[in-house]
Amino acid sequence: MARILVVEDDPVIGANVCDFLQDRGHRCDWAPDGFVAMALAAREAPEAVVLDLNLPRLDGLTWCRRFREEIGSDAPVIMLTARDELEDKLAGFDAGADDYLVKPFQLPELAVRLAALLRRAQGRPSTESLRAGRLLVDRAGRRVQVDGTEVRLSPKPFRLIELLAERPDRIFGREELEQAIWGEEREQGDALRTLVAATRRAFAQAGCDFDPIRTLHGHGYRLAAD
Repeated sequence: MARILVVEDDPVIGANVCDFLQDRGHRCDWAPDGFVAMALAAREAPEAVVLDLNLPRLDGLTWCRRFREEIGSDAPVIMLTARDELEDKLAGFDAGADDYLVKPFQLPELAVRLAALLRRAQGRPSTESLRAGRLLVDRAGRRVQVDGTEVRLSPKPFRLIELLAERPDRIFGREELEQAIWGEEREQGDALRTLVAATRRAFAQAGCDFDPIRTLHGHGYRLAAD
């Protein structure tokens, strides 16, 4: 079904993940550290990545950034970590991760989350660009620009901006955004708030002088294009 790159320094966990996913029809490559994983990804592009955060030689956050920037891949990345703090999740989203699983995790849940990410990746729209004030959203190229300055966004922040840019005058409720971004496997707790914060940070890091997302407390979110 899909080529999955599993990056995990624990050989037992790596083997269990690969065996479980292969039994469900996926093709898996296993890498015990970040350097090996980078070489595998450069040789044959994965369609999704299961990435441990704490890796020898090249940590998961650095690996994810290099995967996005140097290899130029937008394949979905699920990050495995023993950390469940908001700042850790923000750092993961900033680095380009699309989803999180906290160890210990259940293999069926991993498979379901991977399937959801792959479905959304395959169903990405390829229609024309969206213009909303200072924002230009290039759907085909999966790029966002503000006054000509490109903002690097991983898939979930891009999807959030794309949704808001489709109807820039509309207020989107929390449940509506969660359904559109995570589908039936909607996240619980503060996942949307974490995603919004990570998206705002990406715009700030690109040098943009405005917050692209307006929060209307008690109502939801809308695009702040101007």
